[in-house]
Amino acid sequence: MTTVFVTGATGVLGRATIPQLLASGHTVRALSRGEANDAAIRALGAEPVRGDLFDPASLSQAVAGADAVLHLATRIPPSSEMRRRSAWVENDRIRAEGAKNLVDAALEARARVFVYPSFAFVYPDGGDAWIDAASTPVDPLDILHSTIAAEREVARFAAASDGNERRGISLRLGWLYGSGLPSTEEQLQLARRGVTMFGSTPEAFAPTLWIGDAASALVAALERAPSGLYDIVDDEPIRQRELNTTLAAAAGRRRLLSLPAWLLRMMAGPAAEAFTRSLRVSNRRFREATG
Repeated sequence: MTTVFVTGATGVLGRATIPQLLASGHTVRALSRGEANDAAIRALGAEPVRGDLFDPASLSQAVAGADAVLHLATRIPPSSEMRRRSAWVENDRIRAEGAKNLVDAALEARARVFVYPSFAFVYPDGGDAWIDAASTPVDPLDILHSTIAAEREVARFAAASDGNERRGISLRLGWLYGSGLPSTEEQLQLARRGVTMFGSTPEAFAPTLWIGDAASALVAALERAPSGLYDIVDDEPIRQRELNTTLAAAAGRRRLLSLPAWLLRMMAGPAAEAFTRSLRVSNRRFREATG
């Protein structure tokens, strides 16, 4: 049995991953900021531990005794605020500064594993070419430089030498979808109105990922993935025109109107390019590494 310390327990990834960790026999302790968080964490079956991601002393106390750390915390702004770069500042801080503080605490606690969910949209537009972390240099959107900084912290954890064998794993996740996810609900609401943020480049590949598979990948990485960078996406890449057809069917529409690139930039600001890049990402290396 492994004691796993989790940040972001009540977020999208945390709520999906903690039940799988518990089902696999792990004990889960989760960072909590107050009583409301305590109750939500207990409802998931985990133990709340008070601390602050940006207070190294309290974080060290919270992580003490953990065998593994999952840094799942994020603060992605809602679609209505994405166009403002300032709306991404807290998420940047959680990814970069938070990861640094958490790696420091994990090293002090002599934890053996550190897992971080990054984002597949760090890659440049690849057209129809296959993409993976081992062969494709990154070209991140402005809002994703912080996730590259977090990946570097995970590599620092893996490389730290004090006689302990450690694993540090970063998983570049595709676009998450699933029942109850705010981003999925937002896309469905738009589709019911007859429009979509996808499809201005209809032949572009969109790297998607079901939330349950994201959680399974995080648990598999914790338990058996070697140190490194891996891509976590659905097995079969989907083109944006196919994604639009599926969204239209789910919304009860015959077809959807794709928003033009200039309107996407107005609505999504620094995140707009994520809706136009073609990213045919492969999960082959992770499947081979973990089964």
